[in-house]
Order: sequence, then C-alpha cells, then structure tokens
Amino acid sequence: MAMDWDAIGRLWNPDLKRIELAKKRQAAVWRGERPDHWPIILGGPLSPAQQAIPDANYQEAFEDDERMLCVQLRGACGITNGNCDAVPSARGNYGTGVLLSCFGLEQRVFTDKMPWLLQHLTREQVAALNPDDIRPAGTFARGLDYMRWHRKMMGDRLPLYCMDTQGPFDLAHLALGDDLFYALYDDPPLVHHLMECCLSLSIKAHTWMKEIAGEPRTSLHHSGTLYAENMGIRVCEDTTAILGPDNIETFTMPYTRRLVSHFGGAWAHYCGRNDALTHALLAIPEIRGINFGHIPGHEADHGFEQAMAWCRERRKVYFGSWPRFPGETGRDYLKRLHGWAAQGCLIPHTYPAIGDDLPEPRQVLDFWYGL
Repeated sequence: MAMDWDAIGRLWNPDLKRIELAKKRQAAVWRGERPDHWPIILGGPLSPAQQAIPDANYQEAFEDDERMLCVQLRGACGITNGNCDAVPSARGNYGTGVLLSCFGLEQRVFTDKMPWLLQHLTREQVAALNPDDIRPAGTFARGLDYMRWHRKMMGDRLPLYCMDTQGPFDLAHLALGDDLFYALYDDPPLVHHLMECCLSLSIKAHTWMKEIAGEPRTSLHHSGTLYAENMGIRVCEDTTAILGPDNIETFTMPYTRRLVSHFGGAWAHYCGRNDALTHALLAIPEIRGINFGHIPGHEADHGFEQAMAWCRERRKVYFGSWPRFPGETGRDYLKRLHGWAAQGCLIPHTYPAIGDDLPEPRQVLDFWYGL
C-alpha cells in the first residue's frame, strides 16, 4: 500500500532532550549507579493525528514492510506520549521462531496472534547441522532487509532493536520440538550438539542485526522502552522454565552464559515461575537483570518482596511490571515500587495508568519523582 511517509514522519516528533535524560537515568541504574531520579516506564494515549497512522493485524504487518513500520511507530508514539523514562525503539516483529529460518524452518502466520513454528527438525537433521554453515535465510533474511529499510526511512530517529530472539535452549526446543525433552535423557550428546548450533545461531544473528541497527556490541535498545550501555542483548528462557535444576545446570546455563558473555551482558526473561531458574540466572555475573512474564490468572505467583530481595542481594535490576494488590490505590502502589527502585533494583512499568487516583501520566510522574 502507498504511504505518505512525509506526513507520517511528521507525527513522530519525540522530545529528544527528554529521551537523552531517560537514557542517562536508565544507563545509570543498569550500571549500579544512582541517577538524579529513579526511572519509571509508562505510556500515554495516541493523539488524534497519531491514531491516523495506519494500523495492521499480525499477518498484514508480517507481509508488508510499510505496515510493519506503521505498527511500530504507533507503539513508539504511545510510549513517548507518556513523557517518561522510556527510550523508544522498534523492531521487525516476525515471531519467536524467526531465527530458525536459518535452519530451514518457517512459521505459520496468523491474523490474530503472533507467528508460531509448527514444523521441526528430525534428530537426523539435527545431527547434520554444522554451526559453521549458518547463514541468513528465509524470513530471517527478509527481516534483515526490513531492518535495512527501516534505517533508510528513519535513520537514527527511531532506533532498531533485535527481532524476537530466544535463548539457546528455547531455540533448541523450537528446532526439535517436544522430542527435545526425551533426548535430554536418551541422547544427551545430540542435545549438546544442538545447543552448540543454537548458540552459534544466536551469536551470529544478534551480530548481524546489531550491525544493521548501528548499535555497539555491548549496549542496546530493547522492547521499545529499554536502554543500557553495559549489556548487548536480551535472552529468553521460556522453555527452560519447565526444566528441573539438574537439566538447567547441564543443558542451559553453560550456553546462556557463553552467549551473554559474548555481548558484554544481557537481561533475561521467562514466563511463569521457576525459582531454580531465577537463581541460576541471577548467579551469572553477566546477567544484569531479569523480567518475569506474569501469566494471566497467575499474576501473583511470584512473591514481589521475595523476588525483589533476590535482585537486591545479587545487585540485579528487575525491569518490568508488577501487579497491583487488590484494593491498592495508585499512590500506595507507586510507594511500594519506589521503595525498591530507590535501592537500585527496579525499573518499573506501570502503563497505561496505575489507578483512578492517578489517571494521567503527568500525575503519575509528578507523584513518583516527588517520593
């Protein structure tokens, strides 16, 4: 579809001084330093003009570069309208399995949900993989082309972050499917071979993407909001979260640490709750922080105080949201979060708003900075 990019570009007019201040604050926290104010992430509603930026469903954006950029612009506008400590960025959003295109595996694309990988390699195909032979291919190669086009269109006005990348064990699960869990016990050498291949894939893919984005190896933008100068990637451990401690120690953390060390550090994410995994990640010096995906209906599974205490003890940063307690006012919620943020172990997300008593972003920021 034809877009009036001059008109759309004028709708992306962020306050660059405010973004520089946000970068300074976030980078300080990730380094373990005290900023002038503890950062907070929230968003704001789109203006009527910004609402006119074309929207698209998942499949439309997946198949059309211009629609992809428009969707990403809408998200970035919402973040900057919060006038907060977020650092806006954008990506080519091609699904969690996009890197596996380099192994010849392609995802199914849907209109109403993210792409998903439904095909897998056989054990024989895994055995034939050679880490040295990995090259851009399929959707991943097209995603690199999108990133180049994004840079051409936006320059440095809207920084790129990496396409959706998973940790080495998550990639191994996507590649082999659920047969991976049997192979842990009946063919460990094959699993270690696959892990070496997935580690090589992740290192190469991140390197290719960060080079196109013009980003140093050991710093990053991510998730449309995050900025740090002492780590280069995010690592996801969603499949690792269903493993026991022995398998975590044997098959995942050695490869995760090699990956994050290559990029000068990382922050980690996983959905659900697995305390053994949390401790294993926090024990890696190069892991700077962590984020939990709170599963709907199980938002309170992680004990807030306990998790934050673990981060404080390990000198890590929790980057993300925490649910409000039943009946908790917005002011009480912010006071609870600020108590931990002021110890340097939390950069909270509270968008779009945090309660009836503080319904507007400006009210949230004024209250937060006044604590």
